[in-house]
Amino acid sequence: MNDKVFNTEFEISMRLLLLLTLSKKRKLTFDNLVTADFISNYSKEFGLSHNNLHGENEFSFSEFSARRALSQLAIKQLVLENLVKVSYSNDGFIYSITERGLALSNSLASDYANEYRLYAHKAIIYMDSKNEKELLNLISREASKSLRKE
Repeated sequence: MNDKVFNTEFEISMRLLLLLTLSKKRKLTFDNLVTADFISNYSKEFGLSHNNLHGENEFSFSEFSARRALSQLAIKQLVLENLVKVSYSNDGFIYSITERGLALSNSLASDYANEYRLYAHKAIIYMDSKNEKELLNLISREASKSLRKE
């Protein structure tokens, strides 16, 4: 049995549910979700808060690709469990929360979940001011910088 909880598919799936709850009626692409989750965890790096939800880490940006892979597994499981709905649009596949997913998300009441909601709300507003390509380029650029520091 795997007792690991942090940085797992399960942890990411719970954060994705929280994000989808905050996005209201807006449907998000997979890249939107992964980017919003990353910005939520490392909001200080984007000038959105005074600290990072997941602490200080000089290699935080290099985590992005590993998180993306785990997020693919997480979103697939959320869809299979009818917590998230996937549909197709001109932007590609988009995700929205189901009533079942909303009920689960609303039941998450830990200090971490509440703090994540705060950071995620800021991340969504931040993302509204930029397009997806700009955000992904920013994260790639910062990841390259952090890897060069090694």
